[in-house]
Amino acid sequence: MKGTKKSDFLNYEIWILTFGGGLQRSGVYAANVSDTNKSDFRNSVRDKINAFVKSKYTKSSVTSNEHINNLIEIQNWINTNHSQVLKNRSIKLGIVQKIVNLYLKYQWCLGLVKTPPHCPFDRIIISKMKLSNPPAWTKLDSVDTYKILVNKATELAGNKAIAEWELDVFSRR
Repeated sequence: MKGTKKSDFLNYEIWILTFGGGLQRSGVYAANVSDTNKSDFRNSVRDKINAFVKSKYTKSSVTSNEHINNLIEIQNWINTNHSQVLKNRSIKLGIVQKIVNLYLKYQWCLGLVKTPPHCPFDRIIISKMKLSNPPAWTKLDSVDTYKILVNKATELAGNKAIAEWELDVFSRR
């Protein structure tokens, strides 16, 4: 998302936080990947998601199913274009959702996108859901399991959006 020097700066900082939250403990990289290749990967993913968010999330609301399809599309794009830097030559859906949902959360809090259909599902948020067999977000690679998280969050949110519910839960941790 292009803009003024101030908005470019904020977007840069948001990406540092987004990648920190989405990649830091995820074990996403293959062994012996150089820092340059990691940086190239992050820059490419950032550019892809920036364009995706601008085209799909700024002008109108996105449904839950559309969002899931968008996550799968981004996952497939990453796997097609960056398998060489990824552990087992692929990225887990759980890592993609964390990156995209966290970035959308920041953009929404700044008033730059409509309310996101989902929230960033991580260990803390998943633990608040009191699931009998909670998945580890870094290992999650099943759309059906992701939908279980969405459905449970929808139930817990009641008449609020999932994103609003997550902000409440986040602020109380």
